[in-house]
Amino acid sequence: MADDAPLLPKPGVEPPDVQKPGAQSVGAQKPGAQKSATVALILSTTLDILRTRGPAAVNIEAVSAASGIAKTTIYRRYENRDALLEAAILSVVINPVPPADTAYIEQLRWVIRQSRDGVENILGMGGVSAILAGQDRQFMDLIRGMLVPWIALVRSLLVAGVASGELRADVDVDVALNFILGSSLGEFIRVGTVSDDWSERVLTMVWRMVGP
Repeated sequence: MADDAPLLPKPGVEPPDVQKPGAQSVGAQKPGAQKSATVALILSTTLDILRTRGPAAVNIEAVSAASGIAKTTIYRRYENRDALLEAAILSVVINPVPPADTAYIEQLRWVIRQSRDGVENILGMGGVSAILAGQDRQFMDLIRGMLVPWIALVRSLLVAGVASGELRADVDVDVALNFILGSSLGEFIRVGTVSDDWSERVLTMVWRMVGP
């Protein structure tokens, strides 16, 4: 969930385990680089399936078919679908640390943008639909676990703002928290994407509601 989250492999990049006729042998690559590229492709393919088709469509066979990487190669790294899905989501989740030495409103802007990126770049329509349906308990538990430190961060930022006078003393922290976390999700459900402009509009509204 970050503006500077790790880039996913570009579409069309040849999977490390698949070689076109006449291409350079994968044996010429450094072992560490080959392994890293293989893992990156496995995880990015898993995320793409999650975003477009939902967690129910994520399995070893589907990732193998979409990436061109052998099922045995994937199984050597992830024992089952649950382990693969968890690794893929965690691969794009950053540690929740806001930028240091910045104005309070810039920290609010940062958490709003991170919330947007989580919806857009991790969940996608497939993941959001699964959350709304509530039919995949493992996926729901994984997302809730991922959100625990994030929710704690946003709450602590709001509480600190009230204590320092950056925010009004009568701010309802829980309502403000839900507004920040839920605004991007609502916009994504409504129009299918969350723009930078939307994030700025959310920030403006939040500041009008809770600012001094």
